[in-house]
This record gives sequence, structure tokens and C-alpha cells, in this order.
Amino acid sequence: MENTIIGVIGAAAGVVGLVMFVRTLIFRLGGAEAVGRVVSARQDSKGRYIHKVAYQVGGEEVVSEDSEAYMRPLDSGAELPLIYKRNEPTRCKSLREVNLSLIGFGILALMGAAFVIRFLVL
Repeated sequence: MENTIIGVIGAAAGVVGLVMFVRTLIFRLGGAEAVGRVVSARQDSKGRYIHKVAYQVGGEEVVSEDSEAYMRPLDSGAELPLIYKRNEPTRCKSLREVNLSLIGFGILALMGAAFVIRFLVL
């Protein structure tokens, strides 16, 4: 019975990891890269910093908030590699955070698969 419970929890974790991996991969592959310049930073209710960045899209400057939150504010004028959606350029994410998310969600999906194989199949 314990093996079944652990296997089902592993399956759930694997499915969540796989779904999030695919969503992040679609954003990564469907987006375009740009170098953003930090314009300002604000602190949210949880004490994290959200940056407003300016970057070039098709010759026009777009100013948008980075969807990632940071523990420390970046200096005004600092450059930040970004990925933005081609069809909605105001939605951007830090390139570093997207790559780290891909790694983390991929590992979660693999761990879920390993739990299923170990506790449900074998």
C-alpha cells in the first residue's frame, strides 16, 4: 500500500513537472531575446523586488515589468537578458530564470517518472 501511495505522489509530481516544463519550453522557443535596461524597481507585499525594464522590439522601445521577482534590487541602468513573447512584447521574463526553470521542471518530471517506475512498476 505504501508503494502505491508513493508511486501516485511521484506520478502527480511528474505530471506537474512535465506540464510546467512544456509551458516554459514553449515560451522559450516561441519568444525572442532582447537585452533590457533596468529603469526602476519596486518592492511587492512579500518583500521581493520587481523591475521595470526597457528593451527594443522592432525598433521601438518597450517598457514593461519583468515577471520574475528578486530578493535584491538591481541597479538602475543594469542590463538584463530577457525573453519576450513575439505576439505580446510587453510580457517578458529573465533569460536566466527561464533556463533555470527548464532545468528544475525537467528534473521534477524525471524524478516523478523514476518514482513511478520504482514504486508502481517494479
